[in-house]
Amino acid sequence: MQQQAFNVYAQQNKGTLVPGQTISVNKYTVQVERYLSQGGFSHVYLVRTPTPVYNTTHHVLKRIAVPNEAMLAEVKKEVDIMRILKGHPNVVHLIDAAWHKMATGVQVPPQTLQTQLTWFYSNVGGGIIDMMNRRLRERLTEAEIFHIFVDVCEGVAAMHNLRPSLLHRDLKVENILQASSNVFKLCDFGSATPVAPRPASTTAEVRALEADLNRHTTLQYRAPEMVDPYLRRPVDEKSDVWALGVLLYKLCYYTTPFEEHGPLAILNVQYRIPPYPVYSSQMNTLIVSMLREYGTQRPTVFELLAQVHAIRGTKSRFAYDIPLPQPLSPRALQSPSTNALDNLVSYRRPPGTDATTQPSQPKITGAGVQARDRVLEAIAPMRRGRPTSLLQQ
Repeated sequence: MQQQAFNVYAQQNKGTLVPGQTISVNKYTVQVERYLSQGGFSHVYLVRTPTPVYNTTHHVLKRIAVPNEAMLAEVKKEVDIMRILKGHPNVVHLIDAAWHKMATGVQVPPQTLQTQLTWFYSNVGGGIIDMMNRRLRERLTEAEIFHIFVDVCEGVAAMHNLRPSLLHRDLKVENILQASSNVFKLCDFGSATPVAPRPASTTAEVRALEADLNRHTTLQYRAPEMVDPYLRRPVDEKSDVWALGVLLYKLCYYTTPFEEHGPLAILNVQYRIPPYPVYSSQMNTLIVSMLREYGTQRPTVFELLAQVHAIRGTKSRFAYDIPLPQPLSPRALQSPSTNALDNLVSYRRPPGTDATTQPSQPKITGAGVQARDRVLEAIAPMRRGRPTSLLQQ
C-alpha cells in the first residue's frame, strides 16, 4: 500500500519544475532552463547559475523522491562517493546537495523525503552515446577511442586507488560524458561500492550478492563472476576491468561482444572481433586482455593506463599508489562499520590548488579519511539499459 501511494505521487509529478523556475540548493540558486529526462523516481533538468561555477553557468540538477530510509541511505552513499572523488578531472563534479521533506497534495508515506542534488558537467558534446549516434557511418577513429578510454581509465583508477578500493560496477558507454572536445568524465555512482573483504561463500551470501548485482549492474557488461555468483569467485577490481573491455569493444564496434548469445557466452567468454571497422592489433589485443574468464588473468586498471598511454605517447597526470599484486591472497577482514564508506580515503588535491584548476602533476595519496559526520544527500543518476523504476526491479 505504501509503495502504491508513492507510485501515484511519482506518476503525477513528472517534471515538477518548469522552465524559468528558480530553486535553491543550499547556498546556490539555479534557474531551470528545460526538463531533460527521468529515471525511476528522479527527474533531471538543465539549469543555469547567475554566475559561473567551475567556469560555466550551465549545470545539471537531479531531484529524486525517496520513499523510505533504505533508499535514502543509498542516495546518501552516492553523494558520499561523489564527494570523495570530487576534484578529479575525469569524474563529474559535484557542486552541492540538499534534502527536505515532501509537501504534496496526495497521500504518501509519512516519512517520505525528497532529495535534491546538483552537479555540473560542461554542456558541450553531451554523452558519448550521443557522439556515437552522430557517427553511425564513419565511426570513431582509433585515436578518438583511445582518448575516451584513457580518460575513463583515469577515473576508474582514482576509485581503485582508494583504500579499500571502490568499485564502479556499472561502467558502460551511457555513463561517460563529454565535458569538452578533449575531456571525458565518468558518471553514475549509484552502483559503486567498496570491494568486499572476501568472496561470498555461504548460500545466503551468494543469494544476497546475486540480488545486489541484478539490481545494480548491467547484464551485457557483467564479468563471469557476476553472471554466476555461485562460482564463488571474487567480485573485485578485475570485474570493473572486464566491463572496461566490453566498453572498449563497444566504442570500436557499436555493440557489446556478448549481445547475441547472452549470459552463457559471457561465462564461456565466447565472442568474435568483427571484420569492420578495422582497428590495429594493439586495440584488439587490449580488448582480449580484459575479456578473460578469471579475474587473475586480467590486467589492473593501472596496467591498462600504462599500456594505453604508451600507445598514445602520453603520460598520466597522476601518480597512483599502486598496490602489490596479491591475486591469491584474501583481503584482510575489516571491522564492521555502520557505513561501508567510512574506511575510504578521499581524493585530495595538492596544496595550493582549488576546484577550478587542474594541477599538472597531482598525486592521489592516502592523505586522510573522509568525514562521515555530515548528512549527505543526492540523486541516483539515470541508468539506461537497466530498469528505470524500482517497481520493475
